[in-house]
Amino acid sequence: MVIIGSKSAIAILITLFLIFIGCGGGNRVFSNRGGEVVRGKLMLDSVPERKPDGLYKIGHGDKIDVLFLYNEEFSRQAIGVRPDGRISYPFIGEVSAAGRTVPELDSILTEKFSEIILNPDITIVLAEFQPQLVYVLGEVKSPGGFPIEKGGSLLKALALGNGLTDKAKKTGVLVIRRIAADHVVGMQIDLKELLDGHNYGLDIPLEPFDIVMVPKSK
Repeated sequence: MVIIGSKSAIAILITLFLIFIGCGGGNRVFSNRGGEVVRGKLMLDSVPERKPDGLYKIGHGDKIDVLFLYNEEFSRQAIGVRPDGRISYPFIGEVSAAGRTVPELDSILTEKFSEIILNPDITIVLAEFQPQLVYVLGEVKSPGGFPIEKGGSLLKALALGNGLTDKAKKTGVLVIRRIAADHVVGMQIDLKELLDGHNYGLDIPLEPFDIVMVPKSK
């Protein structure tokens, strides 16, 4: 067991993975919960899954409509959430939107507009969602973020990255997944066992915002 301080949980897992991968391939799981990092054997019948966190949270690139029931002159449509997570709104300036639920943003806008008009009645509509992505990094031919569809898996993600480079370490592909705010896991997959050994259970299903990292072979 390794106890870690206040570094980013994902950065810690990547660092530890690069250290532990020197011990060889295999299928393992690394877990960072609240700064405490442990590792063990990956059990395919209980692959860690992200916990549902309730209402949808507004994301970067989403577009929202803000509709006023009695003061239509203040209504605006297709307001884009900027990369910094904020929106710009006439009369009240900039408001942080990313990471908030629709009711939370509604309450903030209602409070701000209460300083301008009497009893504002506001409705917020999510007009456009950005696609949910998985990120394929490291020794793949075309790294980047790719939209994930239902049924997306590790092999499909690697295919979206146009496959592995000649320098890729096939026995130590890592899938990083945030399970909760203070819990990140990394699943090490041996692609040789998956493909050559026909252990297709290792083609684990991916979830939105997973990171697939392919390390470089020694």
